[in-house]
Amino acid sequence: MQKILPGVNMRILVLLPCNPGAKYGNYFLGRYWKNADKYRRTYDLDIMLGAIDCIPVIAKGEDAIVLEDEMNRVRGFDIYPEYKKEKVGKIAEGIRRGLLRIHAKFDKIIILLNVKLYIEATKKALGFLPEDVKQKIEFYYVLGKPGKFLRLIRDVFLRLAKLKKS
Repeated sequence: MQKILPGVNMRILVLLPCNPGAKYGNYFLGRYWKNADKYRRTYDLDIMLGAIDCIPVIAKGEDAIVLEDEMNRVRGFDIYPEYKKEKVGKIAEGIRRGLLRIHAKFDKIIILLNVKLYIEATKKALGFLPEDVKQKIEFYYVLGKPGKFLRLIRDVFLRLAKLKKS
C-alpha cells in the first residue's frame, strides 16, 4: 500500500463503519464517528469522512460507500450489518462499485473497520479493483473490540496529524 507523503497536500477520505445514526441521516451520532470528527477538528485536518454501509445496497440497490455529505441516502433506514456468509459477495460488490465511484475525488482512502461483514466484504472487493485504485487504499481492521478500534482510529488520525506538520 502506498504511504502518504510528508509535505504534500492530499485529498484524504477516511471510511468508517456505519452506525444506527444512519436512520436519522447522521452518522456523527455514533461513537466512532464522534471520535474521528473530534480528532479531525483537534488536529485541523482537511479530511472527509465516509461510511461503508449495507443500507444503500440492500434497500436501494446502490453502492455501499456513503460520504459525509451523502448521508441523506440512508435516512429513514435501520438495517444491521449482520454477518452471513451469503451476504459478503453482495456487500463486496457494493463496496467495489462505491470505491470506483468516489476514488477520483481522493488521493488517499483509508478504510477503518470493526464489523465482520464489512471486513470480509472489503477484503473481497479489494481483489477486484484496478491497480490504480488499490494504490490509493490503506485498509486496517480490528474485529469487534471497541476499545482497540477506538485506539486504531486515534492512531491513524495522530499519524495524519504528524504528516501534516512535516
